[in-house]
Amino acid sequence: MRKIPGGSVGEMNTVVKVGRIAAIALILAAIVGDAWPGVADGTLRFFNFFGYFTIQSNLIAAAALGIAAFYTGRERPSWVEYLRACAAVYLVIVTVVYWTLLAPSSDPEVPWANYIVHLVSCLIVLADWLLVGPRRALPAKGFWVVLLYPVVWLAVVLARGATDGWVPYGFLEPDNGYASVAVVVGGIVVVGSVLALLLFKATRWRLVTP
Repeated sequence: MRKIPGGSVGEMNTVVKVGRIAAIALILAAIVGDAWPGVADGTLRFFNFFGYFTIQSNLIAAAALGIAAFYTGRERPSWVEYLRACAAVYLVIVTVVYWTLLAPSSDPEVPWANYIVHLVSCLIVLADWLLVGPRRALPAKGFWVVLLYPVVWLAVVLARGATDGWVPYGFLEPDNGYASVAVVVGGIVVVGSVLALLLFKATRWRLVTP
């Protein structure tokens, strides 16, 4: 175990745990803030709002941070590390897709909440992973775990798009043709796979190991 300059291991664990709890509060506050205008005027549709991959990914991140906070200072089970990796990959994809494809035409009602769910939360989970990474690298052959949830989410979204006509993002609109949707989704899957492999390897580059 490497000695951490400027403080004891216990103090560092406390800082990490408090930081994770604060991050959870920030993410949940942003989700509530994002939903509040719809709640206030009665237009919020629960399944539509929580159908966005952005919202779901931020909830996954909050859960991952909460579980990691519980294990702070102790050996974490491998499933916790996979969950943390999933949260990081999902939020990187959310951030990249939003700022490249969606931001130019978006007009968020709650700008501060929008920045948190589309950027700040991503930076938080990446920093948490890189600074307090797993003690052992995750096996590269397990990267497929990261793809399971997005595949299920996509199946549900496409089913809804074909039935009730609701889709969360324009690039998944069935009217564009499923070939177009397949190209975009395929690109995201490739990017997600590469990110997963990079994060799995990045466990060996951790800067702090309380």
